[in-house]
Amino acid sequence: MERDDEDAPLSPERMLALLQDQQVTVTGRMAAFVPWILAAWGLAWLIGFLVLWADALGRPGEAPGVAAGLTFAGLLVAAGAVSAVLGIRSGRGLRGTRESAVVGIVYGNLWWLGSLAIGVIGQALVRAGMPTQALGVFYPSAFIFFAGIMYVMSGLIWHAYPMMVLGVWSVIVAAVGAFLPQPSHYLLYALGGGGAFLIVAAWSAWWVRRAGRRVASAGAR
Repeated sequence: MERDDEDAPLSPERMLALLQDQQVTVTGRMAAFVPWILAAWGLAWLIGFLVLWADALGRPGEAPGVAAGLTFAGLLVAAGAVSAVLGIRSGRGLRGTRESAVVGIVYGNLWWLGSLAIGVIGQALVRAGMPTQALGVFYPSAFIFFAGIMYVMSGLIWHAYPMMVLGVWSVIVAAVGAFLPQPSHYLLYALGGGGAFLIVAAWSAWWVRRAGRRVASAGAR
């Protein structure tokens, strides 16, 4: 009799509950890495822009030195590596739809493609007559603006509202920073950009922990 109960088809309500539990598990597993990814980028922006700001203070009217630029670039590469590793780990063992896989591939590749395009556009502007010193304004503001748009897109795609808030804030910071005199804009990007990342990282960690408690309490019922 027990074997007949085990082999019996599940009711629609039970099947729906199982699907919802599986979706919550997958979402929670992927969301658990979001605070760490945001923290990595927050530290990279905070420390990197502070290095650029401190270096530019000793170079009135000049761009930051090579060492400061390489330090900033190294921090961004490190944050990107952390994001890639955590992103791979979050999706390991999970089977998604073909549509979600295509969205993830396009979104991920758009990051480096857009960043490369910004670099090319900056050099094209210099060739068209823009002073080289203006690159210190164009590059950080353009990249932060692009990152803000990408974060808004990620929030819409994966229903991550903290990411949408961070994206809108990044767009505002990029626009305001473009009007500040050098090197004050680096300080704004460090505190308003990197600081915002760290705040949203803490917010996401609290949200993930709270969601985990709700799932645990619901499963215990």
